Amino acid sequence: MLQLKEISKKEFLNFYTPILKSYSETFKQKIKTDEALAYLIFKNDNETTIKHILTLIFNAKDKYVKSFLLRMLGVRELIHCRDNNHSLDIIEVWKYISNSIKEIPNTYTISSIGSQGFLSIPLYKSDETLEKFDFLRLHIWDDSLNVYLDLKKCDDFSIHSHTFHAKSWIITGSVINDLYEYKVDSKNSNHSFFKVLYNNSLNETNQHTSKAINENKNIKLSLVKHEVHYSKGFYEIKASKLHKSGHLNSPDCSATFFSFTGKDGLGKSFVIGPKDIQESEVNRKTIIDPTNLIAKIDQQLINEK
Repeated sequence: MLQLKEISKKEFLNFYTPILKSYSETFKQKIKTDEALAYLIFKNDNETTIKHILTLIFNAKDKYVKSFLLRMLGVRELIHCRDNNHSLDIIEVWKYISNSIKEIPNTYTISSIGSQGFLSIPLYKSDETLEKFDFLRLHIWDDSLNVYLDLKKCDDFSIHSHTFHAKSWIITGSVINDLYEYKVDSKNSNHSFFKVLYNNSLNETNQHTSKAINENKNIKLSLVKHEVHYSKGFYEIKASKLHKSGHLNSPDCSATFFSFTGKDGLGKSFVIGPKDIQESEVNRKTIIDPTNLIAKIDQQLINEK
């Protein structure tokens, strides 16, 4: 059950562009403009109920409108619960987000493999300033993705930090979150700091390429905490904190909703890699059809009941 029961026209218009950024360019050519969609929802009123929007979704013949509204309801609930420290009905939100993906052709969904080996599907991105930065994604780990990966490279560059505070809600499966500390040590170290340089396509959500460049600052790593989080749970990662993610659910998949926000302060983003490597390229342009993985998660959730 969604906690939020009403929405204003102003709030909807504020959500429009950040949600639109999570879709492909072809989708953007199909969806109604913000004002046209706002009129469909609100007519001449300034607010409406979520029940009314659900009725519109049920009756809508336009699959692009249905997908957009479903995603908006799921994302809005995620942000509300995160910002207000409320308990999130993860499975209810999954229904909205997964249906928003299933409603449209798979080519309209941005779904790329990240440097950590999971499939990443953007859901919302607000990036006008770092302090107000807000980015929501769906992450999926599954053995079927291994054929697209250089597994050694994933392992070599899996320890990293984020500029933004992160929070992850586990939809299904078992997710690892290992936390690390480091000591600068040029004699006894096997690792170095790497600076990540992005190309000029950063505006293309989840589709840019990047290079990890060795900064020749050698360090000694120490694992300080090994966490395993299970279905319906969550975990958080502070900005600048070194960590490594993975999953323990093979041959089944694991999936999470993942949030980055600048609202809780900013840190530094860096990657740790083998000190004997000077440069490594990470490519996020591989677009993967998520249809089978969405169905697999649905079946796992049925089996977990």
